[in-house]
Amino acid sequence: MPHIIIKIMILVVWLSQAEGQGIHPARIYAVKNRGKLEFTCSTHGMKEILEKNSNLYIYLCKNGTGIDMKSNCQDVTFIIDGITKDDTGDYSCVFSSYKYDPEVVRGNGVNSIFITVNDSFIPAEIALPETSVKMGTDVDLQCTSLKLPERNQRGNIYAYLYRNGYTVQNGTVIQMNIWDTMKNKARFILKEVTMRDAGTYFCFLMSEPRPFPKEVHGINEVNLNITEYVNETLKITVGCSSLLLMIILSLGLWGMFYKQGCFKCHSERSAEHRNDSRDAELDQGEMQNEQSFGTEWEDSKDSASASLQDIYQVCEDP
Repeated sequence: MPHIIIKIMILVVWLSQAEGQGIHPARIYAVKNRGKLEFTCSTHGMKEILEKNSNLYIYLCKNGTGIDMKSNCQDVTFIIDGITKDDTGDYSCVFSSYKYDPEVVRGNGVNSIFITVNDSFIPAEIALPETSVKMGTDVDLQCTSLKLPERNQRGNIYAYLYRNGYTVQNGTVIQMNIWDTMKNKARFILKEVTMRDAGTYFCFLMSEPRPFPKEVHGINEVNLNITEYVNETLKITVGCSSLLLMIILSLGLWGMFYKQGCFKCHSERSAEHRNDSRDAELDQGEMQNEQSFGTEWEDSKDSASASLQDIYQVCEDP
């Protein structure tokens, strides 16, 4: 009962202070995105106050105390980057037509949002020496971070290599290594990569191996491209074999054409030789015919002379 009375008294004091400062409640909307908190404070619907004031000062409050201020007539956005466990708290928005230092502003908005930040998850920075590698080679990725999560009872910190996607459902945990506290880094090696290893990689740290947050991310990302591997020795061998085959084929074609040319020349020469031989044989036959005809003619003359002599001799013998 006493603590309820104390709360009521504090609320009354705060209302009186807020009324004196001209502070009015506003609405708040929050988005948590990759290690950032984005708060939108809205004065939409506050017609009476907006009509009286052309310019308003909007304050972001944590646990009832102002932490930041911006000037606008309706909606403004506050961004808290690199959130830590210290950012856990109850956030709301208020506005006023007077400008105050955020630290002196006290108040609560129309609604509030309680944010819990767990330091067990810390985004880290990843480095890749070559973004394009040949298929079948090993890839070495380095994960570093200046900030470390709160350690568990065993004192271990776990480094995770993640590929594609920012949610547990869309992405894939590729490897998990124990963080090297001496070198302040973790090393991941992808053995004999294939086309399936291509993608976007980042790394993060956790004090516990499980469970994962709904969304994970790193400080930066690297894209790994895989190209088809071609053995240089095989490439040279194939090239030399192709060149040798072309030379052999060229020599074979040249030899075939050369042989056909020589065969044609030899055929022509053989035909000429046969013609010459045939002419020589004809000439020799004609000469032989002439000689035989002359011999026969002489023989016929001698026979005729002998016959006449015999006739004369017969006539002279009475």
